[in-house]
Amino acid sequence: MATKTESLDKVSAPKRKKSVIKIDKIEVSKQIDNEQLKVDELSKMVELLSQQLQEMKNNENKQVIYVQQPNEQSSVIKDIAPNELTKIQCLLDNPLNLSTQPHGRGKYFGFDHFGETKNIMYSDLLEIINNQKNFMEAGYFYILDRKIIEFNSLEEVYDKILNKEQIERVLANKEDSVSLFKKANKKQQKVIANMVIKRLTNNESIDYNLVDALSKASEVNIQEKVNTTLEVRKSMNEEIKK
Repeated sequence: MATKTESLDKVSAPKRKKSVIKIDKIEVSKQIDNEQLKVDELSKMVELLSQQLQEMKNNENKQVIYVQQPNEQSSVIKDIAPNELTKIQCLLDNPLNLSTQPHGRGKYFGFDHFGETKNIMYSDLLEIINNQKNFMEAGYFYILDRKIIEFNSLEEVYDKILNKEQIERVLANKEDSVSLFKKANKKQQKVIANMVIKRLTNNESIDYNLVDALSKASEVNIQEKVNTTLEVRKSMNEEIKK
């Protein structure tokens, strides 16, 4: 019997080893699968984080563009001091008088001719704008500092005012003269029309096609006013001779 038991043990022992080996293979296979799943999950997480970081960068760039405008405006506020000097230019073809208070009181600034410039303090300019707002809106004088125009929200007003160089282009009958003239507000159109009238009455050469185009655009009969001015001048000369 002892011999049979020993032989049975010898036979059954290898079976246990095979069973153990099979179990080990299954466990190893499960571990590998688990590790692969972890790797896949980590890859997905890395990809998701990468996308989120890119979106955050894009949003930050957009925010910077949006925030720059208030920051720029705040820097303008700091740059304009009451005693800061700024230039203004006369756009009339005759003397222009500006003052910081009504009826010529306060500080006085006189201009003798078209294109003349003066340096004045920012605080004085604000008082002139408040006191003679109609002069500013008509374009009788021009603020040469764009920073001040923007800070005082005068962009819409200045969209309808020609500067000195643009007026000179109109008078010189450049290719854009009529379109520039139409851009000007009605009061400035009359100012430019009077410049043309003055030149014509002084026998200066001006293209009559331009005269006709400006007359139609401004609703001012330039030639008629020229004729009237010449008649008045002739009558005055005759009276002087008497």
